[in-house]
Amino acid sequence: MVEVGYVSGAHGVRGDVLVAPRTDFPQLRFATPGKRWLRARAAGKQQIKEFELVRGRAHTGKKSWIVSFDGINTVDDARKIVGSAILVKSGDRPQMEEDEIYSLDLVGMRVIVKDTGKLVGTVGQVFNFGAGDLLRVMIGATEDTIPQSTQNQDSTPSGEHVWVPFTEDIVPDIDMKSREMWITPPKGLLELNSRSDKRSKKERSAMEWKEKKKLQRRIIASKKILSEMDQGHVLEGLQSDDKVQKASLAEQIGSIDFQLFQHAMQSVTKPMGSLSKNGLVNSSSSRKNSMRIPYETLMNHQGKVKHVFSSELNEGLEILQKTKAAIILCTNDSDSLDSEFLILLNSFNKSMKVEENRGSLPFVIVCPAAHVEPVKNCLVENDYFGLETQKVWVLQEMELPVISMSSKLNSRKILLRSPWEILQKPAGPGAIFSLLSSNKILDTLNKMGVEYVQICSLSSKLTIGHPLLFGAVSSLGVDAGVNLWKTSKEEEDDFDLILSMNHVNKMCRDATKLRFSAQPEQHVHIEHVDGQWVTIQPEAANCHRLHAEVTSVLNSCSPDKVCVMEIVDQ
Repeated sequence: MVEVGYVSGAHGVRGDVLVAPRTDFPQLRFATPGKRWLRARAAGKQQIKEFELVRGRAHTGKKSWIVSFDGINTVDDARKIVGSAILVKSGDRPQMEEDEIYSLDLVGMRVIVKDTGKLVGTVGQVFNFGAGDLLRVMIGATEDTIPQSTQNQDSTPSGEHVWVPFTEDIVPDIDMKSREMWITPPKGLLELNSRSDKRSKKERSAMEWKEKKKLQRRIIASKKILSEMDQGHVLEGLQSDDKVQKASLAEQIGSIDFQLFQHAMQSVTKPMGSLSKNGLVNSSSSRKNSMRIPYETLMNHQGKVKHVFSSELNEGLEILQKTKAAIILCTNDSDSLDSEFLILLNSFNKSMKVEENRGSLPFVIVCPAAHVEPVKNCLVENDYFGLETQKVWVLQEMELPVISMSSKLNSRKILLRSPWEILQKPAGPGAIFSLLSSNKILDTLNKMGVEYVQICSLSSKLTIGHPLLFGAVSSLGVDAGVNLWKTSKEEEDDFDLILSMNHVNKMCRDATKLRFSAQPEQHVHIEHVDGQWVTIQPEAANCHRLHAEVTSVLNSCSPDKVCVMEIVDQ
């Protein structure tokens, strides 16, 4: 049997159900009448029953299907099968063209470097993040050691692995009969995930065991917190006998930063506006520390700037040359990510080459989940843009659960997409401080002697690692410098800050210094009603996304510890 979807909720009053697809052929699986099998849990055991699919259609505007099964005629009947997996026989898969392959047929294939004949490992999973398939290759594994459950994309095999883009250039040859593929990886690709791991197999196994125990303790603590917050409905999915579903939900629960989440829930009850960029501009005249820098001067700092800001420039050059600065770049899910990202890092590479004495700065890139692997691959293909690989981190942006709307704090509920999937959304760039702590990057930056950190969004006007900007913040002795571009139209969501490491440490130690807003949104979700999961289809905004702007860190600075640097046309 092959799982092609699951019943996510009841629809209407005639027994129709909503189906979340897990197939590349939804029209065939959910609109073509015929036999299907439903796998459900009953009396603590898994049961598979045969059903006849009568009809089905795509849900307009939603990524789901409305399906009718023979014998399911009322809303009560429909609720009884909510949460069931929909199965078909593996032999019923559509025939592929001669040059086409089912993604799951790649799982278990041996991966060999074409030029050297060296065995890399075995394909454990196949993912698609929108830009094409990515193979998770388990280092040194064989087909016999790849668990059957890894054919489901919701599971995550443990062990050392490397990501390989499934493109013709990188995977030119595949032999389905011998179950082997030959790859021609770009320089550095295979070392991307294990470049700094010099531990023996025994040491790695011991570390994996410790991490597993740590996760178990975190999940136990998380369960207690959820119960105390009256969010016990989130734990219902852990009663499932499906190990993959349970593991997926447990991992989601364990990954929630509850200190940040609880603070966010508390802070949105008190309307507090953070200091906006426009507010900074209006108040800059009254601030002791403000500076106007002509755009031309900033772009040509090798020349005339030495006569205007020579002190700040020299101080900034010393900071960069001694690698006392770090860069944190935050991207979003914009379609222009590829072009802007390449332009920005190429420009940064050129500036480092001009100043030959400048060391490689620590560089952190924070991006949406779908961009993590493409960004890593982009770094590999461009030789890390001249950066030292050991000083580069690519992090997935932090997400927090979406909560229902309510005027009372104890009435706000975490929303679920399914019994095993928490509805989560990005927590905003302000959550970067929790990311630095949880990934132990903060400790590494402190050990490296970093004194200043530039935190910025991806924009066409951005200048990263500029000595004048770092030097200005340092010479004024402030905790935060805000770079405001007044040369052209600038989005209010763009940001470019330079913070002292002392202030970064303070923000990482105390999450309550961040200010969150509750942004209204509209989402389909499920609720547990009378022992059954029911799909809720809202017609208006029904929930809040918890969001923190990085500029809210300025509220924790005294006015004389903030400087504003306006980049102007003249």
